[in-house]
Amino acid sequence: MAAAIAGGFVALLDTTIVNVSMQETTARFGGINQVQWVVTAYLLALAATMPATGWLATRFGTKRVFAAATALFALGSLGCAAAQSLDQLIAARGLSGAAAGILTPASTILLTRGVPREHLAKVQGLNGSVMLISPLLGPTIGGLLVAWGGWSAVYVVNIPFCAALLAVTVRFVRKDAPPAGGAKPLDLLGLVSSATATVCAVLAIHAYAERGADAGAALLVPLGLAVLGAAVFVVRELKAKYPLLDLRLFRIPVYAAAVVNIFCLGFVLYSPMMLIPLYFEDARGESAVTTGLLMSTGGLGVVTAAWLSRVLLRKIGGGATVLIGICLTMIATVPMTGLTGATAYPLICGSLVIRGLGTGLTIVPTMTRAFQSIRQESIPDASSQLNLTQRIGGALAIAVVTVVLTDSARSHHGMVPEAFAHSFGWLLGVYGLTLLPALALLLADRREKRRQAV
Repeated sequence: MAAAIAGGFVALLDTTIVNVSMQETTARFGGINQVQWVVTAYLLALAATMPATGWLATRFGTKRVFAAATALFALGSLGCAAAQSLDQLIAARGLSGAAAGILTPASTILLTRGVPREHLAKVQGLNGSVMLISPLLGPTIGGLLVAWGGWSAVYVVNIPFCAALLAVTVRFVRKDAPPAGGAKPLDLLGLVSSATATVCAVLAIHAYAERGADAGAALLVPLGLAVLGAAVFVVRELKAKYPLLDLRLFRIPVYAAAVVNIFCLGFVLYSPMMLIPLYFEDARGESAVTTGLLMSTGGLGVVTAAWLSRVLLRKIGGGATVLIGICLTMIATVPMTGLTGATAYPLICGSLVIRGLGTGLTIVPTMTRAFQSIRQESIPDASSQLNLTQRIGGALAIAVVTVVLTDSARSHHGMVPEAFAHSFGWLLGVYGLTLLPALALLLADRREKRRQAV
């Protein structure tokens, strides 16, 4: 469990810790438009490899795949730290992304394998806390590392961490039992079509984030290819004897509702990760380290949610818990809609604590119910599907928020507090829409209980 959680932590932390180094990386290698490909290459590679994790874990064993992904992530980080040109940095970052695309779902498989259904809430509560806290700690750790060792320090720190994780994995993690009936062959068409769909979806989201609805062909071409790739993938997976991912899991109402929730909750989880740090830095003039420390107060709510979600799951079910979490998140967002240049920090930090509690009561119960609704042998497929859905939902959330904030800043003549207040007002309405899939999960929960009672 420790190895699995640490693997997920380092992969998630890397997504925010690197963002803090973009300014120094730009000063070292060139314009921000080119340097942004350091982030984009990571996302593209992650999206391309993640669907294959289930097959890899079944074919080679979760322990081997987890260890190999950890080693590959360390190698990519070493390449980033030693890069002498922007092309080298982007290539090494792509390698890290490919490793993270396998490491994240592999850590979930490792964590949940063999866990009885009644203990999944406890395990997911622990895993969810780490998943939610790591983006909060990223800016603080990244700011300290950049101040200490420059832009390359955010990559160097991964190397000893991965080395220790690899040693623990090799020494203590047990091997998988061989799959019944042998390993299934690789669904090559499924892999190519899924990679096409996910990579093109990320490219379309990236184009939308940069230029909004005016992106034109840069948006429409990858969007069309993403739709085509997704259509081919769905048809192939439903007809293939040995599909890359078992889409028949979506026939389970609770699982299907959970996946929709995971996608929609990307707005709840990722949108404030962009807006709140920018408010502190651009509108209030705080440093990256101070901003990270202020953001980390939300961890108090996250830790509380890890315990509370288990209690609520047992007493009122997953759907009802998610509804409570969304309502708490909306309550925490209300003060943000009135941000000014003098809004008291205790009020903002208090809102962040409530937001952390609300977010923890959405992500953790949703993931728990998804895994509770399926059989143990389906966990590798479900892990890849859930993690990929969450990442694409998060990428779309950040793209939409970027467009909203850019338009708001233009109308308010700069990154002033009023621009952020307007953006949070828009987000409050979006959060209200996420109540609909949460209600669907509640209804699916109740139908399942009635069937079990009969």
